[in-house]
Amino acid sequence: MSIWEEDIKEIERAFEAFNKIEDEKEILNTALDHWVKVENFSYDDGCELVGVDGSFLVRSLTFSTLYLARAIAIAPSLGSFKASKSEVLDTINDDQVRQHAEAVMTSLEVEVASRALTELMRRGKGFMLLFDGSLSSLILHRVILHRSPISHYSYYIASRISKELSRVADEGLVVFVAKRSSSSIYSEMRLPDMVLFSLMPKGYSKPRIVRFSDLYNISETELDELPLSPKLKTMTLSYVRLSENGPLLKIEVPGALSESEVHDVIAKLSSVSPAGYPVPLLAAHKSAKLRRMTLRRALSLVGIRLRTGREALREVFV
Repeated sequence: MSIWEEDIKEIERAFEAFNKIEDEKEILNTALDHWVKVENFSYDDGCELVGVDGSFLVRSLTFSTLYLARAIAIAPSLGSFKASKSEVLDTINDDQVRQHAEAVMTSLEVEVASRALTELMRRGKGFMLLFDGSLSSLILHRVILHRSPISHYSYYIASRISKELSRVADEGLVVFVAKRSSSSIYSEMRLPDMVLFSLMPKGYSKPRIVRFSDLYNISETELDELPLSPKLKTMTLSYVRLSENGPLLKIEVPGALSESEVHDVIAKLSSVSPAGYPVPLLAAHKSAKLRRMTLRRALSLVGIRLRTGREALREVFV
């Protein structure tokens, strides 16, 4: 496998615009205006943090497409709650299947989170549910399923996302933690917030309360057609650095929170993030991760051999 000279030139060209943005001197001053530096977070113990994450794989077949999606919620005092879903869809459009599979994964994440919430409430425990990713994308998956179903299962999972997510948001403290974001709310659309706050020390950005309809091309009318809790149509967001050398993260919390409430949320996150990323989410990610070998072994156990069409290129399924 070789690297072309043309490849190198195109990569350099692609990053030229980004480098110019990084050189803008006003970035630091603008970021400091929005940033709260924190040396040490203090918090009240007794809150159990539950990590929720999912994964999916898509495999092309000669006449259709297979996917497997799964999700897990890990609660330290309860163990894990798991769910999986697989379908063979009558299409060879990989992009469409990936979009559907990701939405199914989302529905499974909400399902296991709801099950964990039920058990924690039954035991009278204080808790915080941590989702990997963003609330925005989760609701978008719900909208995608509503607009363009490709399976009879689409309507069911779309309804379940709305119902279970609304319940989880109304009955518990839910925090979405994203490692990536292209939002540009703090810089008034001039550059991504992740770039704006990239040099900030341990701390967090002053929280912003935004309506979902203002962030995406979705009207209030269409949102009203979805059976979502009113709390999910508004969210509080902030960018955080939980340890001095840790990554910059974006957090989203359903509803409108005060800055002191956001501070408390971040303090709790910091208590389980010695390297700057919440350990409960890291554990959920590692447990949920699907690899090609995992799917291969599962198919082997049930006696299924896939024909992908790539046999003509002397490639085998892995």
